[in-house]
Formats: sequence, C-alpha cells, structure tokens
Amino acid sequence: MNIKLLGLLGAAVLFAGCTKTAEVKTPVNMKAKNYAEALRSADKSCKVDEDCTSVNKGCCLCHGNEAVNKDAAAALKPIWEKECALAACTLQMCYVEINTSCQQGACVGTPKPMKEYFAQ
Repeated sequence: MNIKLLGLLGAAVLFAGCTKTAEVKTPVNMKAKNYAEALRSADKSCKVDEDCTSVNKGCCLCHGNEAVNKDAAAALKPIWEKECALAACTLQMCYVEINTSCQQGACVGTPKPMKEYFAQ
C-alpha cells in the first residue's frame, strides 16, 4: 500500500512539474491593442549604447522618436507598418530626431542638436 501511495505522489509531482510553463519575456507586449500601447510596453534595457535605437512614436515623422532596445524595435516594426500603412501625414520638416545611448542600464534619447540637421 505504501508503494502505491509513494508512486501516486511521485506521479502527481511529475505531472505538476510538467504543467508549469516557462515564462518567456518578449521585448514588447504582443497583445497590445495598438502601436502606442506596444511602444509603452517596449523593453528599454541595455548594457552598451549599441543595444539602443530609436523608433517612431506615431505614424507621422513629426510625432517624434522614442529610445528602445534593438530587440524591441524589431518587434515594433511590423506593428508600426501594419497600423501606419495608410496614415495621412503632412510633408513638413520636423526637428524631432533623437540620439540614443545606454544610461544606467536603460536606453534613453536626447534631442538631436539643431546643427546636425543642416549640411556643413
């Protein structure tokens, strides 16, 4: 009787271990309702400046840019392309570009200096 009980307990423990799924961290919330929500959830972690890049905050260039992790940028690209494929934007010059860097383990963006917009 004890062997059966021990076997049953062992099977229960094995079954419980198999049902637990591994938690996979994605660079953005793939269940986001729209691009803006996905962007808010984007991973901004980094170790070096090269881990960071910038993405558009909205469909039009004048909406500005946001600094994010390169993996998050890659995950955001198809969402942006789908949502913004038919966006109607004006053709105007916007001074909203940013330079990205890794500061204290997070990607940050600083406004691009005005002199960098013009040919030298």
